[in-house]
Amino acid sequence: MSRDNRNHEPDIKREIMLRVKLLYAIFLVVGLCIFGRIMWIQWGPDGAALREKAEERTFRPQRIDGRRGDIRAANGELLATSVLKYYLGMDFRVDSLTADRFHAGVDGLADSLSRLFGDRSKAGYKTLLTDGWNGRSTRGYRRLNPRLISGEELKRVRTFPLLRLRPGFGGISLERVYTREHPFGDLAARTLGITRSVYDTIVTPHKDPAKRRTETMLTERGVYGIEYSFNERLKGEEGWQMMMRLTPDHSQPVENPLNVDPSDGMDVVTTLDMDFQDVASTMLERQLVQHNAIRGTVVLMEVATGEIKAIANLDNVGGRGVERLNYAIGDVDEPGSTFKLATMLALLDDGMRLDSRVEVGGGVMELRGATFRDDHKPEASTATLLEVFETSSNVGFVRAVEDRFSARGRDGELVEYMSELGFDRPLGTGMTGEAVPVFHKPTPGATKSGAWHSNSAAYMSHGYGIEVSPLHILTLYNAVAGGGRMVRPMLVKELRGADGRVERFDTDVINPSITSSRTIEAVRRSLVGVVEDGTAGVLKNPYYKVAAKTGTAQQDTYGGGLGQVYMATMVGYFPADDPKYSCIVSIWTRRGSWSDTFYGSSLAGPVFKAVADRVYVTRYDLQTPVADITPVAARPPEVKGGQMRAVREVAGELGFKVGGDVRRRDMATVRRDSLSAVAVAIPCREGVTPSVVGMGLKDALWAVESLGLRVEFRGSGRVTEQFPEAGTAIRKGATVTLTLQ
Repeated sequence: MSRDNRNHEPDIKREIMLRVKLLYAIFLVVGLCIFGRIMWIQWGPDGAALREKAEERTFRPQRIDGRRGDIRAANGELLATSVLKYYLGMDFRVDSLTADRFHAGVDGLADSLSRLFGDRSKAGYKTLLTDGWNGRSTRGYRRLNPRLISGEELKRVRTFPLLRLRPGFGGISLERVYTREHPFGDLAARTLGITRSVYDTIVTPHKDPAKRRTETMLTERGVYGIEYSFNERLKGEEGWQMMMRLTPDHSQPVENPLNVDPSDGMDVVTTLDMDFQDVASTMLERQLVQHNAIRGTVVLMEVATGEIKAIANLDNVGGRGVERLNYAIGDVDEPGSTFKLATMLALLDDGMRLDSRVEVGGGVMELRGATFRDDHKPEASTATLLEVFETSSNVGFVRAVEDRFSARGRDGELVEYMSELGFDRPLGTGMTGEAVPVFHKPTPGATKSGAWHSNSAAYMSHGYGIEVSPLHILTLYNAVAGGGRMVRPMLVKELRGADGRVERFDTDVINPSITSSRTIEAVRRSLVGVVEDGTAGVLKNPYYKVAAKTGTAQQDTYGGGLGQVYMATMVGYFPADDPKYSCIVSIWTRRGSWSDTFYGSSLAGPVFKAVADRVYVTRYDLQTPVADITPVAARPPEVKGGQMRAVREVAGELGFKVGGDVRRRDMATVRRDSLSAVAVAIPCREGVTPSVVGMGLKDALWAVESLGLRVEFRGSGRVTEQFPEAGTAIRKGATVTLTLQ
């Protein structure tokens, strides 16, 4: 190598190092400029506006709820389910939606939307779409209609002009929404309930406004029911989806490692039988409307398990039944005479017997400044405890409790007995919103002005001064039906996960024996007597025995000068000799011209009977084998009274006797004993009220009006009462009032 070349080597190295240093310097200056520019953008005078603009395209995680679990009947029928639906929208900002493409397809899309939704004309939708296109610089996404569309409708939408393009490229843009559907409509609506996610604003107060904090929190609200009570299990586990914000009011999901799929909620399997639920709701609504009652509730429960097979809660709104509140679980009232079963248990356990004599006087009793009355005047001054229960004598129960407890200073023992039956606390059904009973206990030195006074035990004896839910009363009767074993009412029996996991709820025994078997046998006999010989005769039938009690309780609610409110109740169980089901029906109504009846037997009884009959005819194991049924020919035929000539003709076909001479104007009544029936002639004489009890309305009208008398009637079925009574002298043109059941 020559000396000149060796001299040039240090110069080349210096030149290369100089260039590298220059590049580093340039990169450093550029980096500093970029950093400075970033700081200027972020915190310079235009920083706030630029940050707001950047918000339009921001990645952020969004919570995604899993599919809400279904609610099912006991046999698996769907009662509530989540259905995926969509809000239909368009994003006018994306580059692929060019002006040429938009104007070429806007007419066809407007026509298609008009045909789909039917709320606007083609011109109206074209205006909506054109406004969206023209305003895309400020608001790119537009919802095209406020109505949700179904999956089937979505298939049709995907064929529309412009919406054929895939999401995010100028075509269809969908907002997915799960909606709650109820295949059985309003049946058991209050029991199923609803739940919604809402945003609550929480403000933390502080005297310094600068330190006052405001937070937004997502919370669950709803109508008390299964949806709300089991919300955590129904809604499942939430997931997260990374969203890219395209416009201020529209975001697009994007793939991201942080995305977490949600898990579906568990299905809730209830104890409800929708066949029984249907008849309970239908008959309750019919009774409310027919008698212009205020509201009512029905509960049907399985004796052995406590499973509620039907629960209806209806308000009479404009002549139709509407589910508003769950009165069976969430409402308390004074129960009236149905509470006498609890008093009966206390008296029997205190040593009284069914044949013990009780002073009932003339049906009126004065006690420490209070007056107690019976609805019906007793036939004698004393009655057995069984007769007191069968006739639902208020005076009889007040007298018995006074003699056995109050007069001996033992009110506390009576109250403790009622407490052990569970009347001082909620039942613990697991349903949110369960009402708390109003239950007073003796306080030393209490007077009339206190919660407990000297006559409190007397009022409690026949169901006043204590407020409990209808389900509390039913639970006691169900325990008697179960031989003294008190079980907790239950509405949910299983939770089922999508992974096959099942959680079962077993029958919960509250008290294995509420009293002795001797006392249970006595009260069961008494309840059968109420149906066979007492106030619940409307439930008597030749096919199966019912044990029940009526109640008519005056209430302090619903004032306003529209008449005193009463709660009419029928509660019991069936079949009486081998109880399988218990049932309670409570109907609130106003006495007087507002409603034509307010008694438990006539108002609540028909609903109880309809529910019991439906259960009986659908449960073959409850029915008597054909071989054990008395032959039809040996039983009295079911024939209404009516015109004698017509009754005689029917009698000949059915093979029963006809008594008396047959005259053209005579009517007939059919009298029965255990094995035969006899049609007896009833003369119709001018000036004398004819006997029409037992007749249908058509024949009764003919018999009365043919004598020149007028008729007023209420109810339906056969005539059970008439006024004036048969044989009473009456002038032509006078009015005869008939009551039918």
